[in-house]
Amino acid sequence: MSLSPRTRIGALAASALVAALALTGCSAGGSDASAASADSSGTWAKSEGTLVFGATPDQAGSDSNNKPLEDYIAKETGLKVEYYPTADYTALIAAAVAGKIDLMSSGALQYVMASNKGAEIEPVAAMLTSKDVTDPGYYSEAIVPKGSTITDLAGAKGKTVCFVDPNSTSGFLFGLYQLQKAGIDVTSTGSDANGNPQFADFTPYFAGAHDKSAQAVASGQCDVGFAEDSIVEPAVAAGQLTSIGKEYVPGGPLSISSALPADVKAKLTTTLQGASLDAITASGVPLTDGFTKGYFGAQPEDTTYYKGIADLCDSIAAAKCAK
Repeated sequence: MSLSPRTRIGALAASALVAALALTGCSAGGSDASAASADSSGTWAKSEGTLVFGATPDQAGSDSNNKPLEDYIAKETGLKVEYYPTADYTALIAAAVAGKIDLMSSGALQYVMASNKGAEIEPVAAMLTSKDVTDPGYYSEAIVPKGSTITDLAGAKGKTVCFVDPNSTSGFLFGLYQLQKAGIDVTSTGSDANGNPQFADFTPYFAGAHDKSAQAVASGQCDVGFAEDSIVEPAVAAGQLTSIGKEYVPGGPLSISSALPADVKAKLTTTLQGASLDAITASGVPLTDGFTKGYFGAQPEDTTYYKGIADLCDSIAAAKCAK
């Protein structure tokens, strides 16, 4: 596990003090200056004092739903927060790898893929998925249309299967994992014209968002599909879908750039780990319906929490997320 920002700051300050004592004529003030310099050195995605926040929506058309969190971060850190819109998961990963964002709200798979591609980012918190939970994890659910004769995932063989996106954690990677456990071959046989993986045992359809995947299944466009539980459960309750399986998924991380100044990283870490709905409300930032439908707070987590995702990437080649 890497040292926390606070530990790194302390280590730098200690090194500066030892060097100062070893040199004739060096004063204690010199070590203070070195520590201060260590705190302020770093790289920003755009410009000093501006945090660029990258995210991609889990639901179609929800780009603006991150605004309360952005405003809270700005208020707590005293820094300007600028939203970096991305059209899809691939664009978000590319932005992280290129160093165009300072912090990122994503699914677990997008974090792992970005990190494996060289992005200098580190998760500091994982987002909760309900106001009633303390574990940030959630579920990837396997779904069929209401009234379908398919009762388990073994029945997906030879069928059209809806996924969210090839870079989706619960909407693709964990979908493949559930199919694999049911005896379905998830070895890719190649790619279509758009670069999406193809399979011998089923025909994939990539809907582009969790709600779109659920809608495509409900309408009969797909025989089977996958989406996160927050989308599936209301549709099941409404009699539109039937859930035939689910798998636990680590909660999506709030990650920060490793290149930021150490003092900014420490401040950001504290802010994100304490970004509960109560804290955001108490700060005076207004909440929106779109935000509170998908954000319920966060709890501290680091890279070790996402090791299982990396292991799945190594074992399911079609996901193309291994290092």
